[in-house]
Amino acid sequence: MKYITSQLVKDHVRRCTTALLTLLSTIAAAQAPAQTNTQQISEAEYGLNAAVLMRKSVANAPLHQARVSRAFGSMTPAERKAAIDAYWGRGPSTEVKLSIFDKFWNYVDTKFAAFQGIDVDWPALRARYRPEIAAGVSRGRFAAIMNHLSLALRDSHTIPLDLLVNVFTVPEPGVPLLGVSAWEFDTSGACLTAQDDGSALVYSALPNHPLGLQPGDRILGYEGRPWRELYQELLKEEMPLWPLWWGTSPTSFEHTFVMSAGLNWHLFDTMDIAKFGSGQVVHVPTSLMPGVIFWGFCSEQMDIPGVPKPTYFGNNFNDFVRSGIVQGTNIGYIYVWAWGPSTADDFAAAVDQLTQVDHVEGLIVDFRFNTGGFLTAPFRGLGALSSHPIPTVSMDERLTASDHFPMKSIFPPSQFKLDFDKGVGSTHRVKTSYEGPVAILVGPGAVSAGDFGSYWAASLAQVRTFGKSSSMAVGLPTQPALGTQLDLGPDWEATVAETNTYRVGAPQDFLIHTEFPVNERVWLTPEDVAAGRDTVAAAALGWLQQQIGH
Repeated sequence: MKYITSQLVKDHVRRCTTALLTLLSTIAAAQAPAQTNTQQISEAEYGLNAAVLMRKSVANAPLHQARVSRAFGSMTPAERKAAIDAYWGRGPSTEVKLSIFDKFWNYVDTKFAAFQGIDVDWPALRARYRPEIAAGVSRGRFAAIMNHLSLALRDSHTIPLDLLVNVFTVPEPGVPLLGVSAWEFDTSGACLTAQDDGSALVYSALPNHPLGLQPGDRILGYEGRPWRELYQELLKEEMPLWPLWWGTSPTSFEHTFVMSAGLNWHLFDTMDIAKFGSGQVVHVPTSLMPGVIFWGFCSEQMDIPGVPKPTYFGNNFNDFVRSGIVQGTNIGYIYVWAWGPSTADDFAAAVDQLTQVDHVEGLIVDFRFNTGGFLTAPFRGLGALSSHPIPTVSMDERLTASDHFPMKSIFPPSQFKLDFDKGVGSTHRVKTSYEGPVAILVGPGAVSAGDFGSYWAASLAQVRTFGKSSSMAVGLPTQPALGTQLDLGPDWEATVAETNTYRVGAPQDFLIHTEFPVNERVWLTPEDVAAGRDTVAAAALGWLQQQIGH
């Protein structure tokens, strides 16, 4: 049995970090068209910051001061708190911690543009946490305070991270971290997705998995307790987090934490698994795990015959678009996993090839996993599917620093209008369009520009959407193009959502914290993943075949 071990992944990511940061710096420096009132919107609305986007958090920190031998799930809350305090030590001075807290709290107070749709008393949170910090807290506790302060805002773009605690320390036995979301890499040697009953469905797993996990199995919880109950309990205790992002819409927020069941095996002695094959529930010791195992790439998508998936890491971290024709059909399929520097061209070329050259009868565009990137990258490809210009959304920002709710326009509807394809490569086709039916697959793994691309695609007349709500983090985070910067110091990364979005014709009905309007809510099922079948793609194929008369 060959394991893809923690150290192998750490070594790989260390080698990739320099290239990744160079890439993201290039994105961040991208020039964008001037807007009214001299405002500019950066095509480099890369959603998640450089430290998080590619999950470089697998490069484990060298600081292991107080690893414990007992599972955290068997400890009392007081014992868990003591372990958190001991693990990362005291950290910077109280004065530095207060400065970081005040800077983030004040920035949110004056700039955060998504107080709509949530029930949060922001001043009360300051009154609660600041005296605790002033009295002296450990580095781990301070990171947890900052994590949970932002968690109250329920926004994927609004996350402050202590790089040592929240990014460079891997959740593994003896480490007091609560893993959040399991896209890209999962430490359990499997890839999991959320089920409505609160269990986490295994859709891919290491062959001969040490805990016996197989596609179709469901992790119910640990120590005989449901995972949904356990994670809510640990959130209330305010454990520090190992986040990629958490969902912004209510259902994607829940999805984020439910899918994390396998990511938190290190906290417990026994995993409760509902076996697909036998229907039995087994209780397996987590001590059988040889350590952290990263297996595959977790995108909540099954293989589609005839269509290769992107690699994500290839082409200098820019292999985000792959396409093909679904085996046995005349239906095209396009994956888009992020909106990188070349993705606008790659996506438009894929649309052109399938619709104008191959003349497919129907098309599926799979946005279920998309970590964002260049904000306007979807336009050319989506414009090639339109027979006329389509207005989509507008953006507002805070009107004043002193009131959380009044808003003013920052980007008008003209900035986000889907228009005809302006040409692919040297062909320069003008006003090409596609009249066939289009299925758009969406899910919580789409965030930031991934949200926007999904939402804009749903504006097309011939489209039907399948899946679950995307994250709905449809705002722009702190970035130079907005004339803003949030610097919490060299050991921190942080962004805050500084705009909110509304559909054209519905001003003040802001979309952050709402649900994506999915036409057909469908998700992976145990029966289908055990058979290697993608439930969401199958539903879309069925609809397309009805539309084209097959």
